[in-house]
Amino acid sequence: MFSFKCLDMDQTVMGTFDSDFFYNLAMADDNNSPLKTNSAMLTDVGMVREHNEDSVFIDNLHGLFVVADGMGGHAAGEVASQMAVEEIKKALLENREAIDSFTSNPTKEHREDVVALIESSVHTAHKMVYETGLNDPTKKGMGTTLDILVLAGTEAFVAHVGDSRTYLIRNKNAVPMTMDHTVAEVLVVEGKLTKEEAEKSPLRTVLVNAIGVASEVGVEMTHLPVRKGDKFLVCSDGLYDYFPNNSEVFDVCSQSTPEEALGIFIEGAKNRGGHDNITGVVVEIIDAPDSADFAEDVNHDVTESRSTIKISEEYEKIVSTPTLKIATDENNKIIMTDETEDMD
Repeated sequence: MFSFKCLDMDQTVMGTFDSDFFYNLAMADDNNSPLKTNSAMLTDVGMVREHNEDSVFIDNLHGLFVVADGMGGHAAGEVASQMAVEEIKKALLENREAIDSFTSNPTKEHREDVVALIESSVHTAHKMVYETGLNDPTKKGMGTTLDILVLAGTEAFVAHVGDSRTYLIRNKNAVPMTMDHTVAEVLVVEGKLTKEEAEKSPLRTVLVNAIGVASEVGVEMTHLPVRKGDKFLVCSDGLYDYFPNNSEVFDVCSQSTPEEALGIFIEGAKNRGGHDNITGVVVEIIDAPDSADFAEDVNHDVTESRSTIKISEEYEKIVSTPTLKIATDENNKIIMTDETEDMD
């Protein structure tokens, strides 16, 4: 079974799914947009979970693509991810003045307006999820990751919270445009773990930033010019966990259409374990105006435009406590306790 809400069957599909497969292929050639794009989405419950708590939304005509990976018991994760996606959809489709202004006149000021609009929409979504968790005991502690890709003018804007990811596929590379907001990633940045150690650490699944969990949220923003042939992969960790090598992500995306690539990713993730819900969106830039604003190194394009976030106080203890004990509960969910509290 699956359920979805469709605003325009040719252009827009949103939903969470318990079916084995569902994809939507949409092409946009809007006279107001300088880009021609092709996109697809696919989501799957995986091999272990009983419910799909991921939510996904694509609107190819307006250049909006969203993936959210919910967390929380009693289906609260599904509520959180749906709530966040609905708010982003509402905010960015109903308030398009800043995006339209940037598309027609891409000045620095208009670019800053687009960034401000996207950040504001994320903060509003966070507030809604957080307050719902406070006011409804059955939803206490619920939250979600959130990745948003907005195509405006000839640029891509990415907003990121949590440990879902957005990749840019260009120049024979697949480069993550986002940083995982996890304890493991923080320790890598601080030089306390190597990348290889982080990939195997249980701390790689412990978030330090998420929608709706703490009173504050940090929004990581990245933007860069797009070029013809670029592809973007927006996905939950249930997908990329089984494709740890960026070269394999590049091979799948570069050699396939968006819908074919997602089929390969979903089947591959399931065949390799499918421990989590699996969701992905692939967006292909079929045509774009020529631009000189590109660095030869795609990593430079990404890292130079990425903003940093401040970890909220509620998460500081997770990162800074040297006596932190990591374990898993009966559902294989990560739980954390401070061993010093056991000594009292």
